[in-house]
Amino acid sequence: MRDSRDEFREGDTKLPVHGFVLAGGKSLRMGRDKALLPFCGRPMVEIAVEKLREFCVDVSIAGNREDLAGYAPVVQEELLGAGPAAGIAAGLMGALQPWVMVIPVDVPLVPVQLLHNWATAVLERGLAGCGASYLLVNQQRQPAFCMIRRECYASVAQAIERGERRLDEILMSIDNDGAEWLWSCDASHFAPETNPAALDLEFWFSNMNTPQELAEAEIWAQHRTA
Repeated sequence: MRDSRDEFREGDTKLPVHGFVLAGGKSLRMGRDKALLPFCGRPMVEIAVEKLREFCVDVSIAGNREDLAGYAPVVQEELLGAGPAAGIAAGLMGALQPWVMVIPVDVPLVPVQLLHNWATAVLERGLAGCGASYLLVNQQRQPAFCMIRRECYASVAQAIERGERRLDEILMSIDNDGAEWLWSCDASHFAPETNPAALDLEFWFSNMNTPQELAEAEIWAQHRTA
């Protein structure tokens, strides 16, 4: 069922989307808390929240991290031990808008315009029945970048309770009535630059899992903005 707030007009500064930053990971490979780890001088959680605030009506952080409340409201994960899926479920349960967008905290290079373009396309497709979407990067699934209708909370929670942890499998298990319900999108179609190079996409969607990956991404970012 489509929420009346699904309606939006081209040019609206904010979309009827509640954006959530996934910040519940343990950062084992990094050895430090990634949410507060500086990237080019700023905490990664601050960068992620700021991007979502560019176009989402509401923005929150998903994860049992009250220490991050100074950056955005925090929603608690109730389905513990479920990894990123628990954050998605928490976002759907606490959503204040008809759509939820989820992004990881440790991917600071993704252009905000790409996220905005994707969100706009999903909302437009949603009027025809789409209820969930995730991004593809160089043909690889990136289900941690997903948009889901708020009404799908029960289906997502049930999949987690059955023991499912893979985000793509959870998205595909959502109860629906149409073949076009789940939309996998090539991220390059929403890029702010024309025909971005594969290397651009690779760095845009690189997770900062180790100090070396962080250092390489910072060098790349500084080179691109020089």
